[in-house]
Amino acid sequence: MTTLERFLNYISIDTTSNSSKTDTPSSRGQITLAKKLNEELIDLGIEDIHFDKDKCYLYAHIKGEEDLPKLGFVSHLDTSETTLGRNIKPLVHNYYKERDIFLNDFTILSPVSFPDLKNHVGKTLITSDGTTLLGADDKAGIAEIMQMLEVIQNSDMKHGDIYVCFTPDEEIGLGTKNLDFNYFNPDIAYTVDGCALGELSYENFNAATVNIAIEGVSSHLGHAKGIMKNSLNVATAINEMLPKDEVPEKTEGYEGFFHLRKLIGKENKTEMTYLIRDFDKEKLEQRINKLKDIVTNVRKEYNNIPINYNVTYSYDNMYEVIKNNFMIIEKTKNAMKENEIEPIITPIRGGTDGVSITFKGIPCPNIGTGGHNYHSIYEYIAVEDMEKVTDLLVSIIKEFSKEKNKQYTK
Repeated sequence: MTTLERFLNYISIDTTSNSSKTDTPSSRGQITLAKKLNEELIDLGIEDIHFDKDKCYLYAHIKGEEDLPKLGFVSHLDTSETTLGRNIKPLVHNYYKERDIFLNDFTILSPVSFPDLKNHVGKTLITSDGTTLLGADDKAGIAEIMQMLEVIQNSDMKHGDIYVCFTPDEEIGLGTKNLDFNYFNPDIAYTVDGCALGELSYENFNAATVNIAIEGVSSHLGHAKGIMKNSLNVATAINEMLPKDEVPEKTEGYEGFFHLRKLIGKENKTEMTYLIRDFDKEKLEQRINKLKDIVTNVRKEYNNIPINYNVTYSYDNMYEVIKNNFMIIEKTKNAMKENEIEPIITPIRGGTDGVSITFKGIPCPNIGTGGHNYHSIYEYIAVEDMEKVTDLLVSIIKEFSKEKNKQYTK
């Protein structure tokens, strides 16, 4: 079976996750896909497989030479709920020329709007029909890992232990909630969950959430003078005092931000939720303190109206661990160059399963699957790029087989 055949089989299964649920798996389709992958792993002759049917985690382990590093690879089963993910009708566009692709009568994938298309001239592109997402996030990663396992099983190349884990509900932040490290226990791991071919990410946001509750006072509107304390006006005042350009829609790269995610209320009570992000931990604390100071000042301005807040820390920057194991990144770059892939070092402007895995003592950078325009009807991937990623995974295993085992720093 080819990488493309695997990919087309996997995207035919609706695995859309459901953020209204807090337990995994949040959708039945993820179990269906995991069962299919379990059967394929058995067909590949892999003997050490564990399928957690209750939580929908699928683990596989190939025994290798004991004195070589143990490597792990992770991809997720679910697709994003932000765009329809069922009844996907893939379109194959052979030998792409630099021109518009008509997904349907109303939807055009254009190199004017999506300049990265210009890097795929001559390749075979896969898209949806413009009514759904494609599912390359992250079924391309699954297909590439499965194809890599087939290569390993059919070769006599030396390698250390190889671990694979397919997780549920990554898109709703639950990917590693029930991950069992008794079954997934490598020295180093990779999430195969990035975008463009060559993408390599080992930095992510430090993240915190600030919840604010404002207690106002309502009254008859005709007799409100000196009585009413409108909590909605207080919330507006808080938001207006934050930097206008430090929001997600106006930042990129290593720039942090404040994001007002929720504002719900009436005159007598309003609740606000801010997501605060920064790659630098000290700057994250500065942002949190800035918001606290604003709350204090607004509280005084509105005659000590009751305003309560609490801060919750979500995840840290994996770079704090990776920087002590930077040889991992250098070896990954070597494997890319061996396959004529130009490394694209990209910070993750968000979180990833690799964060929690890294802070469990398993350094876990993220590499691209070759996909583009995730979570949208304009999603696409090149067949040649998926094949390159499969080759890259094999080369990473070969690269680490050049050294004896060593301990990696948590």
